[in-house]
Formats: sequence, C-alpha cells, structure tokens
Amino acid sequence: MDAGTGCFYDAAADGSFPGTGEEEGAVWAAMETVGDGPAVFLAGGEAGHTLAGFTSGWGDGCYPTWIGRDAEGRVTCFVTDFFVVPPQEGASA
Repeated sequence: MDAGTGCFYDAAADGSFPGTGEEEGAVWAAMETVGDGPAVFLAGGEAGHTLAGFTSGWGDGCYPTWIGRDAEGRVTCFVTDFFVVPPQEGASA
C-alpha cells in the first residue's frame, strides 16, 4: 500500500509498532479500516502506545509542521500544511 500516509507519535513509542516497513502489523491493520479520502486512524502498539495516522494531502512529499507550545513550553499541538488549499490570488506566501 502506497498511501501517502503520515503520523504523529511520541518518541517514547519508537519501536512499539513492529512490522510497519513490512506491510504488516498494527499500523497496517489500522490503515485497512480507512476508506477513500482524508482520514485519521489510531493504531495500538506494544506497551500501550498509540499512533495517530492520517492521509497526507496529495501523497508522498515534505510538508512543513509547526509545534505549538504553552507558556511553560509544553507541546500543545501540531499544525501541518499539506498544501491542499490553493493560495488566494494576490496573497503573499
């Protein structure tokens, strides 16, 4: 499956999703539940970790991501631009 798929997960979960590169395992099983079009899916890995996966705009590529933090510097959100909304004419980039 070449789906142009991205994900967010905590660094502590690294290695908790075996088989991801081999087209088997928890991530691939979760992706099977996704239909056509934009979608978000959750995959459960080892040691109770969860991965939030999603379709990535127009497919494979590099997409800028910004990290939002609160006043104490804790991560509160991620914002990724998948370039699916065309720029308005005359707007600066």
